[in-house]
Amino acid sequence: MCTLTFFPLKAEENSFVFTSNRDESIHRPTLAPQHYLEDKVDLYYPKDKTAGGTWVGLSSQQRLVCLMNGGFESHQRKSTYTMSRGVVVKEALKTNDLQEFFDSFNLEGVEPFTLISMEYKEKLQLWRWVWDGKEKHLFAEEVKPQIWSAAMTYNPLQRKEREQHWKEFLKKHQHITEKEIWSFHHQKKGDLIIDRGELKTTSVTQAVVKTYKKTLQFEELSTKEISLLEVK
Repeated sequence: MCTLTFFPLKAEENSFVFTSNRDESIHRPTLAPQHYLEDKVDLYYPKDKTAGGTWVGLSSQQRLVCLMNGGFESHQRKSTYTMSRGVVVKEALKTNDLQEFFDSFNLEGVEPFTLISMEYKEKLQLWRWVWDGKEKHLFAEEVKPQIWSAAMTYNPLQRKEREQHWKEFLKKHQHITEKEIWSFHHQKKGDLIIDRGELKTTSVTQAVVKTYKKTLQFEELSTKEISLLEVK
């Protein structure tokens, strides 16, 4: 949930590479991405075995959604919340109108989060949605290479350092491919793979969306097992 990159592919319209490093408790196991049919919508996502939700996925609504812990800044966690944020991700994947969903969905009692979404129905659109625990915020992001880091895991200085690391990576590679971005997310430089005891980078997920092919690649870092799911 904690380090995300977006890279548009210029060779094909509405095509992009989106990659997510999940920093999570080692006691929260994950199932590799699978296809699920929920409320007549095709969903493709890795599943959190504990809560049953997810932090990243694609849907037949021609949408990708990914969640990061925290809003604009780190917050003091409560002992209980009324709803898992993983449920919010799945509902956001299923809805017909994401903006209407975010405006109307009751988030009272939900832990603060940042939601990154890509719409690729007619034209590629990139959005950042923030729930700070009190108010909802919507930002239209530029369709250009982007990196985001979770406010709950990384302080402002660390986030700036990661942004600089990403810029250096982009400068060094003239023709960037999904494989090079995959390698970037495995580098320890820039603190992309963390180990803080019980909090570790547990997996890497990469969505490659092209005109005629969409895939979701997933690696469980503890076992090095990699799976590849084709998205219809």
